[in-house]
Amino acid sequence: MLNLVTDFGDLDLTFTPAGRAGTYSGWKKNATAESIDNGLVVSVASLDDIIDSKQAANRAKDHLSLPYLESLRDELRRQAEGGTSAL
Repeated sequence: MLNLVTDFGDLDLTFTPAGRAGTYSGWKKNATAESIDNGLVVSVASLDDIIDSKQAANRAKDHLSLPYLESLRDELRRQAEGGTSAL
């Protein structure tokens, strides 16, 4: 685990994430490709995989972020189903 502090906030890098996704191919399966700059595309883990990983890691700081992440996941699902937005 590598913990960094950036101008944009804290950034934790892990080389063996906790959770059911397991290996790189497991994480890649549900990831999305996001363009972050001209010609630069990165894979971003799915919100469900991130939530699962934080639950499995069982760290206090991860537990603090779970209500927000779960609420975000639920809202995105409502929007995808054509529901109204509470954001």
